[in-house]
Parts: sequence; structure tokens; C-alpha cells
Amino acid sequence: MLVLSRRPNQVVHIHTSDGIIEVHLNDCNESQARLGFVAPASVKIMREEIDSPHVKGRHISMPKMPVSDQMKTITSLLRALFTRGSTDRQ
Repeated sequence: MLVLSRRPNQVVHIHTSDGIIEVHLNDCNESQARLGFVAPASVKIMREEIDSPHVKGRHISMPKMPVSDQMKTITSLLRALFTRGSTDRQ
């Protein structure tokens, strides 16, 4: 895993075979990060909660985590992505 430090209004570029994806850190506080994405039309960018598996067109129920726990998880992941500056890979 690549971990980067970013401050608000800074950008990360992800190079793909379809083109460059830009991830903008628009704003960040203790409970939320606002990200902006610029990507080629062929790149699908989905929030995890709506990008769940489907079987024969029907949604599979996934175990639900309380919103407060979801925010803590998301916040800690984004904080790790945008503040630590480590380049450890797993």
C-alpha cells in the first residue's frame, strides 16, 4: 500500500491504461474528507456503499455498520492516505 501526505487543495495522480485519474483533497476535518475525482469517462468511480455485488440483478444484503463507525473507518483510512507520507507497500 502506498500512503501519501496531502493537504487541502493538493492532488494525487493515478496513471492507468485509460488515462490519468486526479484525486483532489478539497477539504478535511476530524470527521470527514471531501475528495474530488477527475478521470476519463471510461473509468468507473463508485462509493463502496453503492458498489456492492449483485446476483441476477438483485442486490445482496451486506452486514451494515453504524454510520458513526463507518465515518471513523473512512476518516482513519483517509487520514492515513493523506497525512502519514509513508511509502510502505504490503
